[in-house]
Amino acid sequence: MKGTWKKIIATIVTFVFVLEAAFALGEPVNAEAATKNYMKKVNVNWDLKKNKSVTFKTKYAGIGMKKQKAKITNYKIKNSKKKGYKELTFTLSFSRQWNVKASEVHKIANSDYCQKTGQIGAGCYYAIVDYNTGKTLEKENKYNVTVEKELKSQTPKYYYCYHQDGYYEWVCISNGSMEIKVTYPKNYKGLCIGIGGKTTLAETKNDTKFWNGKVPFGKTTYYSKKDKSIAHFMRVTK
Repeated sequence: MKGTWKKIIATIVTFVFVLEAAFALGEPVNAEAATKNYMKKVNVNWDLKKNKSVTFKTKYAGIGMKKQKAKITNYKIKNSKKKGYKELTFTLSFSRQWNVKASEVHKIANSDYCQKTGQIGAGCYYAIVDYNTGKTLEKENKYNVTVEKELKSQTPKYYYCYHQDGYYEWVCISNGSMEIKVTYPKNYKGLCIGIGGKTTLAETKNDTKFWNGKVPFGKTTYYSKKDKSIAHFMRVTK
C-alpha cells in the first residue's frame, strides 16, 4: 500500500455512557425543594419502547449532527429478592455506524476539535432519571433506587481517507451493548429511562454536574430545546 500511515484520530472505543457511569458511594443526599413533573417540561421524545429502535442525533467534529440508532431489548420486571422492591433489567444496544464518506473522514480529521483533542465527539448515553426532579438516579438518592451496569460488547469499525500528501486519515466508530439492572421500591413511580446523543462535542460543566446528581437533565447538552430527536425517553410505572 502506497503512502505512509498517519494516525490523525485517537481510537474512540469507549462509550460516553460508560465513562459517565462511575460514581462514588456514600455521598450525602442534597435537600431539595419539592418538584413535580420536571421531565414533562423538557423537550424530549417519549417514544422509547422495548424491542423498538429509535433514531437519535449526535454531533461529530467537522460534520455536525449525524443520525444513530439505539434499542432496548430483553426488558423484564420482576420482584426483587430485597423485600418491597422490584428489579428491572434490560439490554441497551447502540448502532452508531453509517456509510461514512472519505470526504467526511477528511473533515472530521482536519476539524479544529479533532486536531486539538484527538477526539471526534459522537457522544451517546443512557440516563436513569427521576420524572419529578429530572436528576440522575445513578447517584445516591432519596428514592432508594440503585443502578448496576455491565458493558457486554464493543465492535469498532474503521473508515479511511487517502490524503494527497501521501498518508491516510482514519476514524474509528464503535457499536456496543450494555446490560443494566435497576432496583427500585414497588411504590416508586418516577423511574425514567433515556438514551440519545449530544448537541456539543465536549462535556460541559453542567453535564458533569448532572452525572454527579447536582443538576437536572434539562441543564445538559443531552437534548435540544428545538429538536426532540436528540433524546428519547420512557417511563417505568409498573
